Amino acid sequence: MDIRHRRTIRKYTQQPVSDELLNRLIEDASRTQTMGNLQLYSVVVTRSAAMKELLAPAHFCQPMVTQAPVVLTVCADFRRTTDWCLQRQAAPGYDNALSFLNAATDALLFTQTFCCLAEEEGLGICFLGTTVYQPQAIIAALELPELVFPVATLTVGWPAEQPEQTDRLPLQAIVHQETYSPFTPERIDACYARRESLPENKHFVQINNKETLAQVFTDIRYTRKDNEAMSEGLLAALTGQKFLQEGAMQGSTPTVVERRPDVLECDVVRFQNKKEKWVAFVGLLDDAPYEIFTGLQDDDEGIAIPKSVQKGFIVKHYDRDGQKRYDFQFVNKRGYKTTIEGLSERFNPEYWDYAKLISGVLRYRMPIDHVIRLISSLQLENDTINSWTAGVARVLKKYLPDAQQLPEEEDTEEK
Repeated sequence: MDIRHRRTIRKYTQQPVSDELLNRLIEDASRTQTMGNLQLYSVVVTRSAAMKELLAPAHFCQPMVTQAPVVLTVCADFRRTTDWCLQRQAAPGYDNALSFLNAATDALLFTQTFCCLAEEEGLGICFLGTTVYQPQAIIAALELPELVFPVATLTVGWPAEQPEQTDRLPLQAIVHQETYSPFTPERIDACYARRESLPENKHFVQINNKETLAQVFTDIRYTRKDNEAMSEGLLAALTGQKFLQEGAMQGSTPTVVERRPDVLECDVVRFQNKKEKWVAFVGLLDDAPYEIFTGLQDDDEGIAIPKSVQKGFIVKHYDRDGQKRYDFQFVNKRGYKTTIEGLSERFNPEYWDYAKLISGVLRYRMPIDHVIRLISSLQLENDTINSWTAGVARVLKKYLPDAQQLPEEEDTEEK
């Protein structure tokens, strides 16, 4: 099959897939690229009905798991290489995150090559993205040893259907020339207009009672709550398979992210500067402060926000000219989204410059206690700004671990 005409197959005939054909496809696929010629993958072939039933719950009981003649589980595998080293008087060091990434890359390259070869033979393939959602169930069912981790599952058989091809985004959505180009509203419109206009997608939005196709993905299909829960399971399974060490993810310094995410969770913290009431919007990444915006409360030129609002999101927004701004978005008591546009435009320019300085050191992950000491050491000619910086320092104190809590400032009151 020409790859331009490929489609995912979820229904299969009862015609068997011979061992001879399957083994030939696996052997041919093993010619794909691999790191250091180590072939850091293994393939578990499942044919028996009992084993398919055992695997099905890990894939949310999708019917093709039990109905396909063959189920292949492709695993990132450093067990074989490690055992080879141990038996050849070599000292392996592959029980770490980098080794998992290398093995997972090898495994996924093999998987894609196998898919192309199998479809050329006329077989139907369905790639199950559920493999990494509940990996521990698959590890237990297949009795995978340490340093072996499932990363891909394929159902394989002779097609019993000819479904319509799913759409794909245009080239401009995935290709960037020389450097990464921002997705302005105009560019997003160009990339997603056709997809959003398809009748089946409009119907999808309607039956899910949403306003946009994007909301179907964020609110129903791939929610933050589910992603975070399954991430915890993924990390636990990686630890159990010895690709991560116990406690390796605890207390570590947050990593530097060069490109600011378009949406950040945000804490809303109120404080007092002299007799004026201020509000701080603290953008969070990996539960650590990443940036800070501040402005006056209850002022015609300031920020009016209900006192009950303590959390929300800071959204990076591009206008039609490609200019960016930062908006604050929260959900009110009635459940409606409310957006305050242009946080940076609501600052006195001098405050904004200092806020950018503070956000800069936060984004490059200077420890919070060092940031607070830096802010507190600023002695400026303007007493009002000195008072404001003391308020910002107080805001950031809430993100210190208990053991690092600094003495209270007496001249700035958090409200």
